[in-house]
Amino acid sequence: MSSESHLRFEKVTAKKVSEFIREQLEEAIILKELLSEERLPTERELAEIFNVSRITVREALSELESKGLIEKRVGAKGGTFVLPVTANSHKRTRTEIKRDWELMLKVFEYRTIIEPEGAFLAAERITAGELELLRSYLDKSMEPDCTREWFRALDVKFHLTIAKASGNPYYEAAVRQIRTKINPALDLMPYDEEIRSLNYGIHMEILAALQSHDRELSRDMMSRHIGNSAHAIYARLIAVDEEGDSHS
Repeated sequence: MSSESHLRFEKVTAKKVSEFIREQLEEAIILKELLSEERLPTERELAEIFNVSRITVREALSELESKGLIEKRVGAKGGTFVLPVTANSHKRTRTEIKRDWELMLKVFEYRTIIEPEGAFLAAERITAGELELLRSYLDKSMEPDCTREWFRALDVKFHLTIAKASGNPYYEAAVRQIRTKINPALDLMPYDEEIRSLNYGIHMEILAALQSHDRELSRDMMSRHIGNSAHAIYARLIAVDEEGDSHS
């Protein structure tokens, strides 16, 4: 019998170099590593960073601009700037989330395995510096002038720092991949004082478990925290739309 039936190779697809650049920049924007109103390096600088032509960089930036993630401004203080993800492209993003909901559920299923186990490892390996960093993120999230965009950025930083503290680069890479997929949905969730306080309380419980180096508790706290994410997003972003459709 031929062994071909047991092999699961993927077909080769041609991908332009500009797509690789666009994906890296888009991930940095979605993960809040490039923040709202931050100016990107010039086309020439990006071409040097990626070792490509300026035309290739221009193609990547054009795609990001069409997605509403960046905009080009002219004038003395002009350049290419990151737009606030939480305040733009709401209808487009909501439509995409609704369309790809079954795939999103699989991402959340994956998350319920990865992040709690990452917290389990982090409880044993986390450093004093990383604990201090986590606390600083929580303190900043409760400052009176904390904007919606900055709040979402701090939330991402909190989870990525725990993943890094696991000491396992595979967990860190997995959480980055997960957050890149789910952040567009989380960015559209409500933002008010109640949400801030609730988020702060849950994150403080996770931080306390990590500080005590309690592996089981850290895993349980993280599991509880992320367990209802899919239900919350469905209730806020999809069920509301479906209810509206049924009454239209």
